[in-house]
Amino acid sequence: MGETKGRVTIPTDVDVVPETLELMKRWGADAIRDCDGTDYPEGLKDVDAKVYSTYYTTRKDNEWAKANPDEIQQCYIMTKFYTAESDTLSIHLMSGIYPEMLKVNSYDDIRRWWEVVDRTTGKVVSCDDWSYSEETGDVTIAPAIPFHDYTVSFLAYIMWDPVHMYNAVVNDWKDVEHQITFDVRQPKTHKFSMERLRKFCKANPHVNVIRYTTFFHQFTLVFDELAREKYVDWYGYSASVSPYILDQFEKEVGYKFRPEYIIDQG
Repeated sequence: MGETKGRVTIPTDVDVVPETLELMKRWGADAIRDCDGTDYPEGLKDVDAKVYSTYYTTRKDNEWAKANPDEIQQCYIMTKFYTAESDTLSIHLMSGIYPEMLKVNSYDDIRRWWEVVDRTTGKVVSCDDWSYSEETGDVTIAPAIPFHDYTVSFLAYIMWDPVHMYNAVVNDWKDVEHQITFDVRQPKTHKFSMERLRKFCKANPHVNVIRYTTFFHQFTLVFDELAREKYVDWYGYSASVSPYILDQFEKEVGYKFRPEYIIDQG
């Protein structure tokens, strides 16, 4: 008889150990993998198969993220178009966005990294003509031009990893702690991440292959206030920006960064 086992990988979870063993036998599987949002079962660590383990460089350590909030992953968000009805216009930044997913970043210099645009003329509004209120979460433009459309582009911390949120919403997970993202390109988190990976390898000798779900980027997934998909781009990495990396961008290319390079005219 020829070889009846090999070149088949099957997924598993903690509540399907017997079924996993049965399917391995039926299909001749030679490898087992865990899945996004799950843990590899203890009962399968000594099984006669290769083990592929998911590994998250950008999340699954909320203790670190909470202790280093300045190095949480960020993305640019643009508000919808608002029409000025007088010479003053207030725009609430988080309108239409799931509040537990993002947090406005006013820690970094908002005059440098945010952008208010008159979409009727296409011109950037001077920083002297708008202000931000931490208390209300609003940007107020004054003076505004009546009947002109305006938007605000701002940085926001990703307080709930978009893929983890997607899986939680789609699978109706209950009472699951929201995994906060962190930016492995930044100095403190880079050092921590390398140490964390070494510890994982040492503590998991049963793992044959580490399957990285992300290295540093985040997919561009934004959910509305009812946790419905608002903007979904599984191929874009625009939800992976920060003043730290944008400073490097400016030094490399020799010109100033604009949020509009990512927002792209709304």
